[in-house]
Amino acid sequence: MDQEKPGETASNTTSVNYAAGKDMRRRSMTSIESAPSPTAASLRSANGTVAEPLPEPHMGLLSSCNMIVGLIIGSGIFASPGPVTLKVGAAGTSLVIWSIAGVLSYLGAMCYAELGTMITKSGGEYQYLNQAYGLCLGLTFTWSNLLLTNAIGTASISTVFAQYILQMAYFDPEHPDAIPEMPDYALKLVAIACIWTVVAFNCFARKAGTWVQNIFTAAKLIALAMIIIIGFIWLGKGGVHNLENAFEGSSTNGLDYGTSLYLALFSYNGWNNLNYGIAEVKNPKKVLPVAITISCFLVTGIYVLANIAYFATLPLATVANSETVAMQLGLVSMGNAGAYFFALMVVLSTFGAVNGNVWAASRLVATCAAEDSVFIPPYFGKLHSGRGTPVAALIMVGIIATIWCIPGNFTYLAKMYSFTGWLFYGITIAGLVVMRFKKSTKDMERPFKIWLPLAVFFVIIDCYLVVAPLVDAGSAGVYQYIICIIVGLLGIPLWYIRVKKPEIGRRLFGWLPFYEDAKILRHKRIGTTATPPTATENESDSFKETNSNNMVDEKVLDEDHQHSTSNKN
Repeated sequence: MDQEKPGETASNTTSVNYAAGKDMRRRSMTSIESAPSPTAASLRSANGTVAEPLPEPHMGLLSSCNMIVGLIIGSGIFASPGPVTLKVGAAGTSLVIWSIAGVLSYLGAMCYAELGTMITKSGGEYQYLNQAYGLCLGLTFTWSNLLLTNAIGTASISTVFAQYILQMAYFDPEHPDAIPEMPDYALKLVAIACIWTVVAFNCFARKAGTWVQNIFTAAKLIALAMIIIIGFIWLGKGGVHNLENAFEGSSTNGLDYGTSLYLALFSYNGWNNLNYGIAEVKNPKKVLPVAITISCFLVTGIYVLANIAYFATLPLATVANSETVAMQLGLVSMGNAGAYFFALMVVLSTFGAVNGNVWAASRLVATCAAEDSVFIPPYFGKLHSGRGTPVAALIMVGIIATIWCIPGNFTYLAKMYSFTGWLFYGITIAGLVVMRFKKSTKDMERPFKIWLPLAVFFVIIDCYLVVAPLVDAGSAGVYQYIICIIVGLLGIPLWYIRVKKPEIGRRLFGWLPFYEDAKILRHKRIGTTATPPTATENESDSFKETNSNNMVDEKVLDEDHQHSTSNKN
C-alpha cells in the first residue's frame, strides 16, 4: 500500500488545498483491506477543463504481481480461519471454502481486467460505474467507500490488533492452554487507541514512514512463512488428526456457507486495486491478466497452506473458537515464547495495515474535498501549513473509524465489510455485462475480454453472497446490513441536491456559514470518441480563482508520493 515518504514541507505560511494531480500520477490507490477510490473529479487544469492524469507506465509483470500479492495478504489470514471453521464445522470444508474464495476472487479480478483495459482512466470502480450507470452511482460508490468500506476495514483491522495485544496482556504462562476472557470494553478501547495513534503518527511523524512501513510488511511475511513451515513440520510428525476425516461434522445449513465465504473473502480483498493505477502498467493488455492469474493463485495457495498448518498443529475446537489462531499455533509449537512471538508479528502487521488504510483514506478525503466537494466541505482538503499533512482529513477518518469500532467485534465488522465490498463488486461487474450491450459502449475497444457467461456467473454468485448473510442473520442480526444499505443510499439524495439540483441544496443549507456549491464538473461519460469536457464559464472562473489563491506546494506532493509499498489491512 502506498505510504507517504518522509520529507520536509517547503511551505510554512498558509494552509493549501490538497490537489489530486500529482497524487494520481504517482500512486496506485489501495484498499486496506479496503480500497479507497480516487475522487470523482479528474485533474483540473487552469483553463477549467478536466485533464486526465498522464502517469508513465513503469510496472511490468513482476512489479504488478508484487503489488497485487502485497495488497491482498493482510490481517485476515491471522483472524478469519477461526470464524470460517466455526461456521462450516470441519477442517476439509473450511479448506474448500478458502479455495472457492480464491477462485471467486480470481474470477472477479479477471472481470476487472476487461474493465481496466477498456477504460484506462485511473479511478477503478468510480470510472466503471460512471460509465455503465451514470455519475450518480459513481459518486455513491465514493461516498460508500469513505463512510463504509474503508472505515469498517480500518475498524476491523484495529480490532485484530486489539485482540492480539490483549491476548498477550491476559496470557497466563501457568495456564497456557486456557483462552483468556477479555473485557469487551477493553477490546474496543485498545482498537480505538490504535486508530488514533496512527492518526497522530500521520499528522506529526512524516519522517518515520519508510522504515516503519518496511518493518510492518516484513513482520507479515515472516509470520506467514513461519506458520507454513511449522505446519509442514507437524504434518511430518503425524499431525493429520483433523485431516483424516476432514469433512466429518460439516454444517448442513446452506446459509452457513455464504457467511463463511464472506469471512474468507475478507482476507482476499485487494485483488481489484491494480485497476486504480492501470495507467502505470506497461502493456496492460498482456500484463494485467497474467499478473492477476499468478497473484490470485499464489495467494490462494499461501492461504490454504496456512490453514493446513493451523489444522495440523491445533485441535479443531481451538481453531474454531479463536480469533487469534496464529498465537495459539505459536503456543503449541514453540511454547510461551512462540505465543508472544506470533502475537507480536501480527500486532506489527495489523498496525501497519491500519497505518496504510488511514493514510490512503485521508488522501481520498482531502482530494474529494479539494477537487469536487460534493460530500465533504473544502476545509478538509487543506494541508497543514508547517507539516504538509492533511490533518483535518486524518481527524475525519479517525472519527468515522472510531464510530465503527463501537458496535462490534472482528467477525461482526468483517461481515459488514465484505457485504459492502461485494455488493459493489457485483454492481460493477453487472455494469460490465450492461456495457457489452449498451449502444454507447458496445463498440468500445476491449483489448482483453472475459467470456461473458463467466461474468454473468460471477454476478449470480455475488447475489447469493449478498442475500445469504441477510437471511442467515435473522431478525436480530440483519440490522447491521441494513445500516450499511441506508448509509450507502444516503449518497443518492446528497448527489441530487449537490450536483443534479444544486439550487435545492442552497435553499436547504445555504444559511450555514461553511456551505459552498460543489466544485465538481458535469462529467461527460467516456465514449468511443470521448473528449475531456469543459467547465461552464462560472466553474472555470471559480477554479481559476481557487487555483491562484491556493497553489499546491509541489515539493510536498513530490515527497509525499515517491515512496510506494505493498501493504494491506
